[in-house]
Amino acid sequence: MKRISLLSTLTLLVVSLSALLSAQAQTPAPKPVPPKAPVEIVIQSVGNELKFAQVEVTMKTGTAVRLVFENKATAAGMSHNVVFLSDEEAIDRVGLAAISAAENDYIPEDDAILFHTPLAAPGETVEVTFTAPGPGTYYYTCTFPGHYVLMRGVLNVTD
Repeated sequence: MKRISLLSTLTLLVVSLSALLSAQAQTPAPKPVPPKAPVEIVIQSVGNELKFAQVEVTMKTGTAVRLVFENKATAAGMSHNVVFLSDEEAIDRVGLAAISAAENDYIPEDDAILFHTPLAAPGETVEVTFTAPGPGTYYYTCTFPGHYVLMRGVLNVTD
């Protein structure tokens, strides 16, 4: 009697385990969470002036960003870009070095450059996608020759 009871218990255990494993095999794997679309930020130049319309931008650290730069200038020679720098002291150094970097759209080699848009001719729109750096205050400028003196802005990154 004990033998039949033990055998019945073992059979029941095997059937239950088999059913459990079968149910798990049929359960679909969780779907991966799609990455969030980048937050779009638009910066524009002010007509034919050496100014950015947006002189301060704020975002959270780690945010995926699609930065769109609209060059609203119409005059020849008013090409612009947006170059993000790690510190304010780098603006003059990078701006001066850019004069010798025509072959690279006026983007010189400098460790302070975090990311940048391509050079935009008058009326052109360009963009760059990046991930916001750690919390802090960063700066942006235009490195087309001489423009860095007036075309400046601040990027605030918060937690």
